[in-house]
Amino acid sequence: MSDSYAYAGQILRADLSAGKTWADPFTPEDQRKYIGGACLGAKILWEEVPPEVDWDHPDNRLVLATGPLAGLPVWGTGGLTVVTRGALTGGATNTNANGFFGANLKHCGYDAIVLQGRSVGWVYVHIQDDRVELKDATHLLGKDTWETQQALEKEIGLSGHQLSVYSIGPAGENLVRFAAIQGDYGHVASKNGCGAVMGSKKVKAVAIERGGKALTVAHLKALYAAADEIAHSLQTDPSTKGLYLYGTLGGVRNQIAGGSLPIRNYTTNVWPEGVDTKKWEGRSLREGFDHRGHQCNSCGMYHCHMQVIASGAHKGEIVDEPEYEGWASAGWVTGATEPQEVSWMNTQIDRACVDVNEWGWLCGWVMECQQKGYISDQDLGFRLEWGDIEGSNRLLQMISRREGMGDLLAEGVKRASEKLGGEAADCAVYTMKGDSPRGHDHRARWEEMLDTCTGGGGTLDTAPPVFPTEMGMPARVEPQDTEAVPKMVGTMRGRRHFEDSLGICAFTSRTRLDILCRSVEAATGWDIRREEAMTLGRRSATLMRAFNLRCGIGPELERPSKRYGSTPVDGPVKGVSIMEHWEKMLDIWYETVGYDRATGRPTVDTLTELGLVELIEPLWGEGAAAKV
Repeated sequence: MSDSYAYAGQILRADLSAGKTWADPFTPEDQRKYIGGACLGAKILWEEVPPEVDWDHPDNRLVLATGPLAGLPVWGTGGLTVVTRGALTGGATNTNANGFFGANLKHCGYDAIVLQGRSVGWVYVHIQDDRVELKDATHLLGKDTWETQQALEKEIGLSGHQLSVYSIGPAGENLVRFAAIQGDYGHVASKNGCGAVMGSKKVKAVAIERGGKALTVAHLKALYAAADEIAHSLQTDPSTKGLYLYGTLGGVRNQIAGGSLPIRNYTTNVWPEGVDTKKWEGRSLREGFDHRGHQCNSCGMYHCHMQVIASGAHKGEIVDEPEYEGWASAGWVTGATEPQEVSWMNTQIDRACVDVNEWGWLCGWVMECQQKGYISDQDLGFRLEWGDIEGSNRLLQMISRREGMGDLLAEGVKRASEKLGGEAADCAVYTMKGDSPRGHDHRARWEEMLDTCTGGGGTLDTAPPVFPTEMGMPARVEPQDTEAVPKMVGTMRGRRHFEDSLGICAFTSRTRLDILCRSVEAATGWDIRREEAMTLGRRSATLMRAFNLRCGIGPELERPSKRYGSTPVDGPVKGVSIMEHWEKMLDIWYETVGYDRATGRPTVDTLTELGLVELIEPLWGEGAAAKV
């Protein structure tokens, strides 16, 4: 165990090629500089994965990291962050999930797991305190993530918070480029094909028993006080109270007013006639199902539930309650508007284990292409209409197993659409880097389109902003303000990366940055303030930016696809175009974050300010560091 507070002080390494495991120290110096989670993962990625090592190469690293708050009595501290070179963009991945994984790992004496090499045969990693085994996983092949967890619960003899299992489904086994890693029945590290990386290493699952090692903190009373303040803030602040009560269930109704609900693959922004809007209120979505509590480690939020389907073809089946992105991507993007059906489909996506956002854009694209005659019934093997849930699931299973046209579609929206070409390609929603937006229509949320296209981790780096007034920004900017939007996105860059480094849920971290700093200070004994927190987050984001540049992902790719950046034809933002302002917005963003506009590189001054002088010569050439 570590001599420092809040940390276990060890990083578990598994060389899958050699079948060996060991522990490396996570030193107090590195703890303070790289804190954990996203920042620690970015450090490992930069230092250990050279540009010639692609996402499916054995020498790629798959990092599953916690942070200083994991396992402590703060709401939502079962979190993990997955960092790797991803399969969709070929660049850095930063994606998070919750449950009990992070807490269980810390109590076993580790702050992170690094998987490297490739196993000869399929294995799962079983962690029991100091005992780490690579066990045969042949019997788990072909199982979805829920089936895998159930099988390992039976095999190990533990369940609930005593055993956290994160696994891949058939999609990860078959190297679907947008495969995810799912755990603890409904928690998904989803972005940039991290599940495909895990599959390429022939690792089916990581199963962690809750260890017996105690965690120490510097100031226990102060930690309890900070934890209480976080809980109070989430329950009472107008910006978070709805999240506390209903999670993101209210998102569907909230987004339609501003034109940001993605409907039928961006073909419309108008609520369909005949759809009962009241069904999509947060309270109605919650009350429409028989609910089973399913909170994460040390959490009092009400956003994580299991549901029982109340009606329809799947009546009586247990599913996990979707977050907003599940409702949008498993439903509205594909034209499905019945909550019971959408909830069921969302769980099928989790069980097959692909990113729900990429899935929505892919399935919606296929539906539109069939409707317009760009993909024939013979090409696909059946007819897929808007809103067809059973057909959507059929397509999902085809893709997960790379059967028929599913083999092409398993490459993701960008690659599949480019392969088909012509007018079919014009319908596809993606960034030129190869990833996809989260479950909003970003043509009405310019901050998220800009952030998605410039972000370095395969998902949003900044937006949506949390308490921007702490950073001297207005509480709200107009969604289509060409100057305020890029200024806000650039100024807030680093906040999300800091949160992603703490081992805490992205929902429970939606409090004031000063409160988060007090919780970290109480846990670690550090004197940490808002400025250092932002520096830590910006350091993480900049390391990922540097890694991507080294992999050939430069500013020329920071653009949306034709459909993604298109002008809405109806709805609240009809006729409003972001692309005519794109270059101006990029100019402002680059100036704000301190990166060179022409090359995309962090400037020498920025690297020096962030304590990353070791990156100066790799990025700017021999002798550049000597000029500092």
